[in-house]
Amino acid sequence: MLRRPVPPPIGWARAAQTLAVFAFEVVVISLLLLRFHLAPLQAGFAALCAGLLAACAALLCAVIAFQVIWRKGERGFGRAFSAFLLAILVLAPAAIAASLALSVPAIVDVSTDPDDPPPLAHAARTRGPDANSTAYTAGLAAYQRQALPQIQSILLDVPPDDVRKIALRLMRERRWQVVGDLRFGEMAARIRLPDSIRGDGDPVDSDTAGGGPAGSAAAQRRFSDRIEAVASSAVLGTVDDIALRIRGEGGKTRIDMRSAARYGSYDFGANAKHVQSFMAELRDRALTPDQASQ
Repeated sequence: MLRRPVPPPIGWARAAQTLAVFAFEVVVISLLLLRFHLAPLQAGFAALCAGLLAACAALLCAVIAFQVIWRKGERGFGRAFSAFLLAILVLAPAAIAASLALSVPAIVDVSTDPDDPPPLAHAARTRGPDANSTAYTAGLAAYQRQALPQIQSILLDVPPDDVRKIALRLMRERRWQVVGDLRFGEMAARIRLPDSIRGDGDPVDSDTAGGGPAGSAAAQRRFSDRIEAVASSAVLGTVDDIALRIRGEGGKTRIDMRSAARYGSYDFGANAKHVQSFMAELRDRALTPDQASQ
């Protein structure tokens, strides 16, 4: 007795499955390349976008397959359904990230002091030609004041050196790579420089010098403790450059922070979160006696 041949699944279902598997593999590989810096950033994101486009195509093929199967009773529902689920799995995180990007201000360089942001000295030396500029423009400062008014400097009744120790400990706990620790404040307290010499080597007038390194706001900015660090995201491995400035001001300690994405024009609010969460935890620990004394 001859058996009736079983027709293969329809082409739309096969195409959906092939595209979904391809999209999943490309997205996973591109994420690994980005996370562990195994490929240039542009190439990694290009591969990621290609994988997401393939997932969109798989989703479309699966929907068409469902319609054909429903109308004509063709085979291939299992393949189309599995492809549909896999495509959703690939696209869901991207959709969440896109909605997050649209819900936060498009600022990738955030500072608690827009008028005088802490300098990103290490980043200025090491960023490549394709990276974002470290210049903090007046337009960016005005936009940040409007979009992120909650990001402010903090003023503490804690010695600068204690604040510096807490800040370094916090950075290491967050697995940030400390790339600079300049203790200008301590140096200025021990050494009185001539009024005609600036901290950066340029001459200034007597009004700017103020009779000594701590005689004016400009001098205090020059002779402040500065810590620089690099933070990498857990998923994409994107890099943010961070600068912390600690200086005495009116018998208190003023702390300012800056966090800037090395690449790209969207950071999904990461740098604003860096500044807000770090400054809040730094303030809480500095005001805790046992933490401040460690």
